[in-house]
Amino acid sequence: MNISVPTSVYAQRRARLAAQLGAGGIAIIPTAPERQRNRDSDFLYRHDSYFYYLTGFTEPGACLVLTHEGRSTLFCQPKDLEREIWDGYRLGPAAAPAALGVDAAFASGEQDVQLPRLLENRACVWYPFATHSGLAARVEGWLNAVRARVRYGALCPAQQSDLCTLLDEMRLVKDAHEQAIMRRASEISAGAHVRAMQRSARMLRAGEEVREYHLDAELLHEFRQHGSQYPAYGSIVAAGANACVLHYRADTAPVRDGELVLIDAGCELDGYASDITRTFPANGRFTGPQRALYDLVLASQEAAVA
Repeated sequence: MNISVPTSVYAQRRARLAAQLGAGGIAIIPTAPERQRNRDSDFLYRHDSYFYYLTGFTEPGACLVLTHEGRSTLFCQPKDLEREIWDGYRLGPAAAPAALGVDAAFASGEQDVQLPRLLENRACVWYPFATHSGLAARVEGWLNAVRARVRYGALCPAQQSDLCTLLDEMRLVKDAHEQAIMRRASEISAGAHVRAMQRSARMLRAGEEVREYHLDAELLHEFRQHGSQYPAYGSIVAAGANACVLHYRADTAPVRDGELVLIDAGCELDGYASDITRTFPANGRFTGPQRALYDLVLASQEAAVA
């Protein structure tokens, strides 16, 4: 959970989205699922960006439901002391309304019971299309439960719309809180690039062997040292000819004196990514042709920005 941004910011975003759902509209926004890495280990969890934008909540197994009238309902993992010993603290439904500013909260396992009730007598259901595997089928299952009650006077939403069309437009314009986080993420990433450059030059001048993974380690250290949760994407640390591979990954190749090194790396901080690419001389000094090429690319970039 992001404690650096007030809950009122997320409430304002939810209110702006709710106003766009139309009369009788209701939106369903799940977070990302956990992904298994191997037998008993998952990949490091990363929340869904749409869900996080509206809640600031980072736990897995959660889902937000929002109506046109502005009422917000959160589904989240229930408190479970035994699982929390293994997996860490859970907020739980009882604490969620006060902590996150939502109107109501239920355990995730109650979705199949509560969603048909929330969808009943609604005109349109919004959710992110082609984003969450199996979500469309789950929505259809909830709607079928509503249709089963039509004979008793219940109305089933007759329309389904892609929520991405609304949220993508909202997220194009960053508020002051988002801009501050993005600036900080960029500062951390810039420092990481400088740290890697300095390590490369220092080791080569000392006659030590330098490998791409040495520089990658400097990036990771600087990211975490300053509070970043993880890299925004797989870092590219490419020495010599490896820089010609567009999506090269830092590996074991040697970094040689006199070569150029390309680093494309950035950290993610509180859900916001930075992205910096730089090419530099491994030993800290350009050769004549390297300098000429670098200056040409720099001039092109400055002309484009101007």
